[in-house]
Amino acid sequence: MIKLPIDLKEQISIFWEQSKKDNPSLFNGELICVSEYKETNKLIEITCKRTSYAHHLYDERVGLPKEYGCHNLVVGCLLETSDNYYVIGEMASNTSVPNCLQIPGGNVDNTDIKEERVDILNALKRESREEVNIDLQDKSLVESSAIKYISLPNENSNAYLIITKVKLKMTKNEMIESYKEYLKYLKDNNLEIEFANLHFINKKKAKDELNKLKNPKRSYLEELLEIDGNNKKR
Repeated sequence: MIKLPIDLKEQISIFWEQSKKDNPSLFNGELICVSEYKETNKLIEITCKRTSYAHHLYDERVGLPKEYGCHNLVVGCLLETSDNYYVIGEMASNTSVPNCLQIPGGNVDNTDIKEERVDILNALKRESREEVNIDLQDKSLVESSAIKYISLPNENSNAYLIITKVKLKMTKNEMIESYKEYLKYLKDNNLEIEFANLHFINKKKAKDELNKLKNPKRSYLEELLEIDGNNKKR
């Protein structure tokens, strides 16, 4: 566990109570936080500790000194349909970032920890299944899937984001119909909805089409689509 001073814990607690008033659906669960990141030519080593979601949200929205900061470990799936559209989710109104555009994904959690090691592939499979009902192991749906990008923390983001690129065998229209059915299933069973809507961005016109959408956007999104669309390395 990350150890925080008592006075800072109190500040976070006050902040969290106010955040809950603004958005009652927030849940203060345990969060996996990156405490150390090492990168060489052949290896990336990430060391994690446990903390609370309230700690993460406070650091993201208020800010903390480096020694008490919380860089959450996040996974994401950049989905591309067989007819070359990126699948972008619009966060539901009950989430901490309503209407925000992002790729399917989320925080690594306790179910992804196996013998004190984080199973990134498990996290990717879990998030893809939960958010857009795509089983990354289903070869009838997925042509290829591989971890391809990492987005590091910057002035606009506290997260270490590990991204897998997924090429689907489904067309844009097939994905639209598939998600409509999944959304109905979630509503009928009173289950949590993370994406209120999906947007489909033409790979060849990604920057222009993304900029036409007036929703708030995750800071990595434009650069990610540009790099992937142009096969750039950065």
